[in-house]
Amino acid sequence: MVETEVTILINRKSDIDIIRQKVADRKIQVPIYILEFENHYQLNFVSNYEEWELDSAILEFFSDYEFTTNLARGGKEIRLQISRYHSDFAYEDILDETKYLIKKSNAKPEKFSSKIKVLFDNNEQDYFVNIINGVNKTTGEQGYLLLNEFKNKNNEAEILKDKLYKTRKEAFNSGYFKLQEFVNVDFKNYTENKKKEINKQQKLPRKLIRDFIKSCNNNDISGILKNLGKNVIFEKRINWETVLLIEGKDDFRKYVESSNPDFCGRELKIKSSWDFNKSTVTINVHFFPKINDEQIPTNTLQSRRFAFEINENIIESIIEKN
Repeated sequence: MVETEVTILINRKSDIDIIRQKVADRKIQVPIYILEFENHYQLNFVSNYEEWELDSAILEFFSDYEFTTNLARGGKEIRLQISRYHSDFAYEDILDETKYLIKKSNAKPEKFSSKIKVLFDNNEQDYFVNIINGVNKTTGEQGYLLLNEFKNKNNEAEILKDKLYKTRKEAFNSGYFKLQEFVNVDFKNYTENKKKEINKQQKLPRKLIRDFIKSCNNNDISGILKNLGKNVIFEKRINWETVLLIEGKDDFRKYVESSNPDFCGRELKIKSSWDFNKSTVTINVHFFPKINDEQIPTNTLQSRRFAFEINENIIESIIEKN
């Protein structure tokens, strides 16, 4: 037999006598525990029955109140709450429910805008749920119809042949879910176009860097210098510490023409992960040590990072990170 744990929280302590009497009137044949706290009472009992009639008995006394399971909007006093919980998990339909006793609302139906704003990244798009008055010609029942237009404000579009809704809010909720199909298509197109635009913007910087690395591999001095700015800065860091700093294209030429630049004459291979951050592009390269490097076995794969600052299709700085 499934047992139901029932908990009643009485948030106005002056209501305790009323609730205690309502519970007693139900003649529940189990012990009923009453716990007193500073600001509320709590009644607990375990029954072989959910005692749904208790809700109705409470509402008979609190006629200006109603039970709800949804407090999404908040803003109202919870005078009392009832929780029911099936303690036997072997039962197929597990009950785990809390109802809140709140003041009935006398307000008119809340107005809402037919326009729904949707963000694609930081770009705001407008969509609409167009609703018109409708009538069932067979029964004469009046209600609301959705129009088959979600991208523009239009009360003369084709009627969406789904159903006659009893309230505008019901029609709006249904329209909201229907327009998501259009939003998903638009967002897919948006991301594809965004990807194309990014690829277009990154195409030249990628070429500049690939040409630079290719020229380094071939010891092509003119190719290395080709796309560098006059005041280019080259910095070499080891463990975040700057060990070499060269300023100007002429001094960088002298450096690459010397035997010092260990990034020249190697088979540097650019890995697939390119990092674009505004005007800075960072790449990872892998390579094998030179044969004459006695400190490192020639079959040990090495890696290095290069950060290129590129403005107006010119490489203005290169940071080599070991």
